Amino acid sequence: MLQEPVEMQIINGAPLEVQWNDAHHAQGVNGREWLPEHPVDALVLTERVPLDPAMEYHDTLGYAARWVALARQSNPAVRPYLYQTWDYIEAGPTGPWRDRILADLPKWQAIVDHVNMDLPQGAEPMRLIPVGLGMVRLHDAASAGEVPGATSIRDFFRDDIHPTEAGGFYYIAMIHYAALTGKSPVGLTNQIPGGGGPYPRVPKEQAEVLQQLAWQTVQEFAGH
Repeated sequence: MLQEPVEMQIINGAPLEVQWNDAHHAQGVNGREWLPEHPVDALVLTERVPLDPAMEYHDTLGYAARWVALARQSNPAVRPYLYQTWDYIEAGPTGPWRDRILADLPKWQAIVDHVNMDLPQGAEPMRLIPVGLGMVRLHDAASAGEVPGATSIRDFFRDDIHPTEAGGFYYIAMIHYAALTGKSPVGLTNQIPGGGGPYPRVPKEQAEVLQQLAWQTVQEFAGH
């Protein structure tokens, strides 16, 4: 799956509403035009953070439903997903950041539940990719000294919100792999492809732990 073709529409920092209305200005494909003509197996959406103002002022629920309906035009059996992210890490202790991720989970789930209202016959329901919960698990494991080469969640971020190209992106990819395939990422390669070429290799011992944490996250969420 790590080598499967992927198309993206990117407007950095934009809510789903802007992604919809300004799709012609996006990096990558114009999803408004592309999706109805190109059936995809899976559609992954996310929303801008902080989540509260995005939901209040940019109709997250409505635009998430629009994007999924658009993808179903070319493939009624498309599997839609919502990528749960995280908020900014402030200076000082990282515990409040961890707790905000948990507090925001019902809001992410509310988006999924709205999209799944009045599900068309035979359509796949939207599912959550619990990357935010994965960050909570990684936060706790790193703090406990259980992640080789890391002592803090900050070791996986290059600033207050963007992950590192090595361990951070790698961990996110492992969670996506587990959520989209239902398979364990344990045993996969320790280097993933990127748009501009492969990302840096993750040290083997660290990659193994990240794979395990990713699989634990997805399994636990699926059984919640």
